[in-house]
Amino acid sequence: MDQETLMARIRNGEDEAFAQLVTPLIEKGYRTSFSILKSKELAEEVVPTALIEVYRDIMSGKNITYFNTWFYKLVSHRSIDAWRKKGREKESPLKIDVVTDKHDTMESVLKEETENEIKNGISSLDNSDYRNVLILYYYQGHSIKEISDLLGLKSSTVKSHLRRARNALKKRLIENQFIGVNPQ
Repeated sequence: MDQETLMARIRNGEDEAFAQLVTPLIEKGYRTSFSILKSKELAEEVVPTALIEVYRDIMSGKNITYFNTWFYKLVSHRSIDAWRKKGREKESPLKIDVVTDKHDTMESVLKEETENEIKNGISSLDNSDYRNVLILYYYQGHSIKEISDLLGLKSSTVKSHLRRARNALKKRLIENQFIGVNPQ
């Protein structure tokens, strides 16, 4: 059954139609939320909240085309909102696992320092769009197209944010004297 028909049935009060519409999307919604938040608990809060918002929008008669894309975009936006809220609560918005080499202590210490410095550099960027794009691209492994879909931005905008974010991060790392500038 197509999504337009299911939404019409939902507006007519058929709860089963809502389950048919969203059940195939829920698992990927959780994965999407978890990939942004890196927290099972927060993802379990975000997705049900997004489902409530979906239901309200359908019942209000909102014109929703490309329902799947719209749903994942909604989950992404609510996840980013939760991530920002978490950051305001002074928790680290990034959880980066550092793999240490037990055979070479110096290398593992340098690797850990580098990861921490980069994590702090990303967290300190003023533009949250830049932080989000860096995290989604480098730490979550999403493609430009996937980030574009998740954030509801054009691919060219994602590329631009990514380039500017790299430059801002490089500038921040130079300011913190973590990386030096090679004389030419």
